Amino acid sequence: MVRNLVLVIDDDPDFRELVVLSLTEWGLQCLQVSACADALPLLERERDGLRAVLCDYFMPGLSPKDCAKAIRARVDPAVRVVLVSAAVDVSERAAELGLARFLAKPFDLDQLYDAVLGSREPSA
Repeated sequence: MVRNLVLVIDDDPDFRELVVLSLTEWGLQCLQVSACADALPLLERERDGLRAVLCDYFMPGLSPKDCAKAIRARVDPAVRVVLVSAAVDVSERAAELGLARFLAKPFDLDQLYDAVLGSREPSA
């Protein structure tokens, strides 16, 4: 099965919309929710097609630690789980949550692409 679905979890609707717009231009399908609790049933339902989860650090509801743990429990280990945050120490926060991937807001489209799809081929 082709893993072509990205779940974007962020309480900022403008941010979600910009990310989803970019991802769909790259041929990916997207689901978006504003809270981790809303994402959990989607993670279970869409498990087989999921390529990546982008999750903001600061959101209402579950703590970042509980959210990361709940996501990891519901997705295949091959799924890229990416912490997104405007915090200065986003890499440290990601490491504390056991997440290897992170994006520091603001980020550019190349960074988003690399986080979700992996590195682009170098231009010839």
